[in-house]
Amino acid sequence: MSKVIEIDVSVEELERRKERIRKTKNFETPDRVAVIPAIAHRFLIPKVGGSFKNYYANPEVMLHTQILAQKWLMENIKTDAHSITGAWVGAWTDFQNTYEAGSLGCNVIFQDDDIPWVGPGWIKDENDMIKLEQIDFIHSGINAKQLLYRERMMMAADKYPVKFRDGEIFFPGENPSLTHTSSSGVFGIAGDLMGQTEVFTAVYERPDFVKELLKIITEKLIEYFDFCWEIEKLPVPKDFGWTDDLAVSLSPEQFVDIVLPFEKQLRDNFDGYASLHMCGKSDHLLEIFRDDLRIHELQGFGYQVDLDLIGKVMGGKVVLIGNVDPMLIHSGKPDEVKSAVKNVIEKLGHYRGLIIQDGNNIPPGSPLENINAMMEAAEEFGRYD
Repeated sequence: MSKVIEIDVSVEELERRKERIRKTKNFETPDRVAVIPAIAHRFLIPKVGGSFKNYYANPEVMLHTQILAQKWLMENIKTDAHSITGAWVGAWTDFQNTYEAGSLGCNVIFQDDDIPWVGPGWIKDENDMIKLEQIDFIHSGINAKQLLYRERMMMAADKYPVKFRDGEIFFPGENPSLTHTSSSGVFGIAGDLMGQTEVFTAVYERPDFVKELLKIITEKLIEYFDFCWEIEKLPVPKDFGWTDDLAVSLSPEQFVDIVLPFEKQLRDNFDGYASLHMCGKSDHLLEIFRDDLRIHELQGFGYQVDLDLIGKVMGGKVVLIGNVDPMLIHSGKPDEVKSAVKNVIEKLGHYRGLIIQDGNNIPPGSPLENINAMMEAAEEFGRYD
């Protein structure tokens, strides 16, 4: 057997973290407020000596890099993350936020020294809409590549055995995840397909055109997710996490009229735990998330969100994960980060259901002492009686 990659975190410690998160998500009282910094591969790949070019070009390199990156994270970051299996924390076909647009006719630009980006949009008129309807979303573009990469990762799985301290050996590549979440959201995908300026203009000038575009996108997403559940043999009830950052710039009236019907159609395809992510100042949409989308969790909510308001609207009802300013973590001092975390705990901790996170996505180059100051603040200020 290949050399085992050992992660120097004990199984006993992982169980403590798991129980802390379980209690938090059930609005029970854990020993302290939980902390899970959001650190993605834009930050992690350079930490393990990899290159973005090789990571995205080779599925075996992607698998190995993911495991080494999670080993580095769990050994260097003070976190309540307790697993490296599953999307975002283990083996998965990682094409960041490009897979949706990149499977619906947009070009994806792979860079030598950064994550991939979506190229210009192409949807302009009804003829383009007809072409969009004809695309096989599951087997086109980046999604076709995801299927290939998943197969290649499974073929290489036995080369990369992993174990935690005192734990059993396991193989993260045995059943790697496809991207079975919407990383851009129905409106965000429309922004990729039309261009962001163009889609906001169309909201005012051609709202029916935008609604038709969102209808096609939503139907294709649901078809793809049903496929993922079948091929990966994912559990039921179906848990679902999704993002729609671009929609934060819509008014409540625009969101309800244009986006909400399709967000609800997407959300209602799932009968398990629903987790929504939205960056930015989403104060004006919080009640819609709670009442119409019936979310269980708001993940990585923006540092601009009013803590008193979100406490009033969602406290004790929705698990809140956020909202420390990522740029403070990047450029501030540890004491400033601790002060920001203390403020979140004072505002939201008494509701239970709080996980401290950045709001959202810690930038590359952020000092470890600033990231770990989040946990230090939770240990100092987030203890429950």
